[in-house]
Amino acid sequence: MRVCFFAPVKKKETLEYVEFYKQDIDILHELGFDVTIATRWSEIPWTADLYFAWWWTWAFLPIMKARLRKRPVLITGTFDYRWPVPGLDYHSRLPWQKLLMRLALRFSSANIFVSQLEYLSVTRELGARNGHYVPHVLNTDLYSQGTGERDDIVLTVAGLHKPNAERKCVPEIIRCVPSVHAKYPSVRFIVAGERGSAYVDLQTLARKLEVDEVLSFPGVIPRDRKIQLMQQCKVYLQPSLYEGFGVAILEAMSCGAAVVSNPVGAVPEVLGDAGLLLDGRSPEILAAAVNRLLSDAPLRHDLGRRARQRAETLFPFERRRSALERIIRDVLAK
Repeated sequence: MRVCFFAPVKKKETLEYVEFYKQDIDILHELGFDVTIATRWSEIPWTADLYFAWWWTWAFLPIMKARLRKRPVLITGTFDYRWPVPGLDYHSRLPWQKLLMRLALRFSSANIFVSQLEYLSVTRELGARNGHYVPHVLNTDLYSQGTGERDDIVLTVAGLHKPNAERKCVPEIIRCVPSVHAKYPSVRFIVAGERGSAYVDLQTLARKLEVDEVLSFPGVIPRDRKIQLMQQCKVYLQPSLYEGFGVAILEAMSCGAAVVSNPVGAVPEVLGDAGLLLDGRSPEILAAAVNRLLSDAPLRHDLGRRARQRAETLFPFERRRSALERIIRDVLAK
C-alpha cells in the first residue's frame, strides 16, 4: 500500500535530520507502507492510498489530490494557534491563510495534534473534527543517559533564522554568558543549529560582549554528536516565547540533562516538574538559573534523573507508533 508523506520543506535533507519528520517516515516504513516523499505539488502522486501531511498551512495541496481520488488524508504538526506574543500564530495570519487552515481541518480524515494545549484549543474554538492527541516521542534507547561525568557545557539547540532565534531567546542567552563566565570561567556555551539569517548578528553580539571565545555556533550537527553533547552538558538551556511542543527539550530530558526553560505553550506538558521553569527570560534571570545549577550538583542530578524517567514513561517511541497505526487503520477502513 502506497503512502505519500508530504512536508513543504525547502531542502529534502531536512527530513533526515529533523527528528519529528524522520520519526513519522520511519513509522510509516515500519508499518509496511511503500512511502513516497513529497515536498511540493509536482511530487505529490495521484495514486497514493493515503496522504500523510505535515502542517495545516500547506495541507491543501495533498488534500486536493486526495479528494479527487477519494483517498484519506492525515495532518499532523503544531498549529501555532495562540501565542502569548502575537506575530506568528494562527490569529496573526492573513485571512486567506486562516481560511486554508480551517479547510484543511475540515477535510482531513484525522487531525493529529502533538500537544494537549492545541488539541483542546483548536477542537473547541475552531470546531475541528476527527481530532487526536498524539505527542512527539523519542527512541529513548538512542537518546540515552550518559555514563560519565558531565562537562562544563551549557547547551542550546536552535535554528538561527531570525524568527526562530528570537522565539528561542538566543540573544538573551548570549547576553547571559558574561555573568556566568565571570563566576565559572571554565564553562563553555554551545548554540547548535542551522546558521540562518540571524547568525551574523548573533556572532557580532558575541564579539561585542567579548564572549566569542567561550561561545560557539557549530551549525547543524549530526544526531550522534547532538546526543553526545546532551549527555555531556551540565545544563540544557532553552528559554522560549512559545513552543508548540519542544522536541529538543525532550531530547535533552531523555539524555538526563538538567533543563531550563519557560512555562510557555506545551513546555509544561513536556517538562513537568523535571526541570527549571523560569518566570521571565531576561539575561539576568537566565544567568541566575544557570549559575544555580552549576553550583548545585545534587539538584542537577535530581532534575536529570526525573527528566529521563519522564521521557521514558510519557514519550516512548512506541506511543506514537501505536497511535498512528490505530488511526491509519481506522481511516483506511472507512
